[in-house]
Order: sequence, then structure tokens, then C-alpha cells
Amino acid sequence: MAPSLVTIAASEPLDKILDIIVRDGGVIVSNFLEPGLLKESMDAIEPFFSGRKLYNSKSTHGEFGADFFPQGSQRVYGLLSKTPDQIVKIMRLPVWQGIMARFLNGEFQAYTGDHLDRKKSGYILSSTVAIRLVPGAESQPLHRDDVNYQTRHDANDPLFTPMVGCLIAGSKCTYKNGATAVIPGSHLWGPDRAPKVEECTYAEMEAGSALFTLGSTYHGAGENKCEKTDPDALRTLFAVFGQRDYFRQDQYEVLSTPIEVARKLPDDILRLAGYYKAVGGVGYVDDHQSPAEFLQKDSNGMGKFGTATKGPSRSCSILAERCLWTEKYSLNKSSTIER
Repeated sequence: MAPSLVTIAASEPLDKILDIIVRDGGVIVSNFLEPGLLKESMDAIEPFFSGRKLYNSKSTHGEFGADFFPQGSQRVYGLLSKTPDQIVKIMRLPVWQGIMARFLNGEFQAYTGDHLDRKKSGYILSSTVAIRLVPGAESQPLHRDDVNYQTRHDANDPLFTPMVGCLIAGSKCTYKNGATAVIPGSHLWGPDRAPKVEECTYAEMEAGSALFTLGSTYHGAGENKCEKTDPDALRTLFAVFGQRDYFRQDQYEVLSTPIEVARKLPDDILRLAGYYKAVGGVGYVDDHQSPAEFLQKDSNGMGKFGTATKGPSRSCSILAERCLWTEKYSLNKSSTIER
């Protein structure tokens, strides 16, 4: 029988929550969002789901395999640009920050000349996605999120993870409507052990609760077996993930290079400059596309799914709009940038 996930209230001491994650690789935090913020978040995201196409698992995400994301789901990416007020509030919650800091901050030291320099790294936002499973949505293969970073699991440092997942229940999550399947304790497994469905438990939780998992914990979206008339037929989650702050490019060429220049660069150079996703899928924009795809789009930078709103698309504004840093501040001149 698979071990169950522990549910603990957000009001409990942070150390108790952290100890559970250390042991199990994940935890459900109840009352993570207070009712007002939960309602705000659901009201704010609903216009983006309205008219949104169902995900076609054969259309994209080739780095994960054609069937990685569940057929029959709706996904809205880039919530910091779409529902900024609510995402900012979530990112400032003490429990979210405390969990991210515990597992993503790291201390290191190195000599610079004869001076021993000690530093502590931090964490940053990794991704934000609203995910809705409709009746008939298929289950997702069990996986580790840290595969995106090609993590080599070290038995001497089993808790190391490049990222931490946070899935917030916007609606009630049940086994029937596709609650996330999780294998507690799998964060301690080596790379040669394959996950099995019979080892899973399911993250059933009330709206406003949150499932936190380490990047090394096996999990996957469940199947939505509901009828359309079921009051809990739609399962809605908000993913607000964090990652170690040094997992990124030293200099962002995508921000530094004017779009007119980028459009003239050969494809192999665009790939080396970071305009394409990594083999694990990191480095995407909009609907999980490579930045290079927007070089050939129209002035609105429309993604593969089209705009998620009734108005003009705000997708990938950094690439699509003319007002890039280099143009906005006239970097070719002797201007000063405010920081």
C-alpha cells in the first residue's frame, strides 16, 4: 500500500512543514491561500481560460514526448504578466518563501586571490501556469521535474534539487477529477529505479491548499474521470514554481539583442545564444515555445494557441515589441540606465 501524503495547516510552524518535505519529498499545506486571495485568483484567471483551446498533446513540447502533458487540459502560462496582483501576493506568502529558501538557497566559498569569499545563493521564480483538467483529460506519465535540468542524483546529497514545485488548488482536487499522483519518498531514489503507478498516492485537497514537491519527487497529473455534470468536474491548479537563482544564462542575449539583429542571425548562432529551449524544455516563453519562434511572428507575437484574451495579445512582449532595452535606453549612446 502506498504511503499517504501528509496534510498540515499553513499556520503550523514552518519547521514542521520542512521536516515533512525532507522525509517524504512533498507535503500538502492546507489553507495556503486565504479565501479572499483564492477568490481573487480564480476570478482573475477565468477570462484567460474562457475560449482557450484544449491542449493538443501531439502539437508541441517535443522535448518531453508527445504525450507528456495531458490531452484534454487547458494551460495558461506566464501568470506574472496576466494576473500579477495575485501572483505577487502568493510569492510573498511566508510559507512559500520559507520552503523555497530551505531547499533552494545554498552556501559556497571560493578564493579570489588570497581572500576566501563566502556567499549564499538564493532562489527565483521558475514558472507560473494555470492548469485546468476537464472531464476525459488523460493522466500524465510519472516524472521528476528536475529532469529539465538534467540533475544527477547524488546519494551523498539526496536533498539537492534545482527547483521546487508548488501546485495550488484553485478548486477541490479529488481522485476522480485528476488529483496529482505522487510517490512519497521517491526523492531519495537513485536514477535506476522506475516509478510505478501502484506506488502512488493522490494529492486530494480542498481549494486553497497547496502541494509542494521537491524536483526529485515522482508525480504526475491524474485522469479526470468525472462526468460533465459533476459539480467538481473541473480541476484547476496554479503552478508557482521556484528554482535556484544561478540556473540561468550569465548574460541574457535575448534581452540584449535588438529583434532586427536577431532576425538576421543564422539558426546555429540563435541556438547558442539561447533563443531555443534546452533539451529539458527550460528557457521557454508563452505557450512553451522557444524565443526563436517569435522572431517570425507578427507584431503581437502570437503563440501557437493564439491569444488567451479577447483583446490584443501581450505574449512575449520583450521579443515582440519594439521597445527592447537596447532601443528604449539607446545603449549605443552614452546614456545612463537606472537600476
